Amino acid sequence: MTKKVDLHTHSRYSDGTSSPADVVSRAKSAQLDLLFLTDHDTVAGFPEAEAAAKECGVDVRCGIEINTVEGSAHILGYGIRWKDPGLLERLSEFRERRVKRIRLILEKLAAKGFALSFDDVASGTRETLGRPHVADALKRKGIVKSRQEAFDRFLTPGKPGYVDSMGPTPEEAIQLIRDAGGFCSVAHPDTVAHKERFEEWAAIGLEGLEVYYNTHSPSDIVRYSGLAERFGLLATGGTDFHGPGSGRDKGLGVNLPEEVYGAFMERLAKCG
Repeated sequence: MTKKVDLHTHSRYSDGTSSPADVVSRAKSAQLDLLFLTDHDTVAGFPEAEAAAKECGVDVRCGIEINTVEGSAHILGYGIRWKDPGLLERLSEFRERRVKRIRLILEKLAAKGFALSFDDVASGTRETLGRPHVADALKRKGIVKSRQEAFDRFLTPGKPGYVDSMGPTPEEAIQLIRDAGGFCSVAHPDTVAHKERFEEWAAIGLEGLEVYYNTHSPSDIVRYSGLAERFGLLATGGTDFHGPGSGRDKGLGVNLPEEVYGAFMERLAKCG
């Protein structure tokens, strides 16, 4: 027995291309048992998602994804008090750092002859800016054909428009989510450069690992299930849905084994 869920999705409040209401509508069509909206460094899209969920009967919860400075380590937060003033203040700070990073990226691109205005980029989101918005602006200018091409040519380490992340450390992200009453999971663990860090983070409060992910093969699931068990972590799962045209636009939902889903829901019930 399995439960079809998506614990990792994005809307246009960060680097997704769909409205929160559209994400909820897609969750309804996919017959999900549970949906989390986990925009990067913002919870501003959740009221819209919550209102849409009440209309169509989807179980939607507010989560968060916090990008960190370390080796593409992203921390997912569940069960958070999303109106918590301390949380909102720190997320605002993280978004301000993102703006600074984007301006530096634009300076580097302009120096190479690829001029974009800040407004070209900022028009692509309602809240949190990121490299995907630079990629989309490059696409609109006809410089690239896709987000992926933009990243490959300009926005990854060693490329002409790359600027290092200015986000918090993983430790800071974990503590922030815990302070807001929630618990944490490492997103898309394949992207984490130093996987030995999972054990260190578990010692300071990490509680989950995204075992069931959109691109994970059966052998990946076995491998990450083993790591989760080794470090005493819950298995979580999601598609990392970003919407049409994003390159991460396959259907919503991953199938969690009943016992995995049950353990997640038991932990979620303790939040608050």
